[in-house]
Amino acid sequence: MTLLTPKEFTQMERLLADLLPHTRPKEEAALLQLHSRLQIIFEAQSGLNASRDRLMALGSQIPR
Repeated sequence: MTLLTPKEFTQMERLLADLLPHTRPKEEAALLQLHSRLQIIFEAQSGLNASRDRLMALGSQIPR
C-alpha cells in the first residue's frame, strides 16, 4: 500500500486552496468535500503508520 506523504498532502491542499477563489457555489461544495476526504485519508494513514510501528515494536520483543 502506498501512503500519502506529508509533502504530497500539503501540495494537494495548496492546489485546492489555489482553486477555491475561482469556483462556483456547486464547485466550491465539491472542492470542500474533496478536501475533507483528503484530510480523513491522511489522518487514517497516520493511524495506520502508528499501528504498524506498534506491531513492529511488539514483534521485535518476541523471542525467536
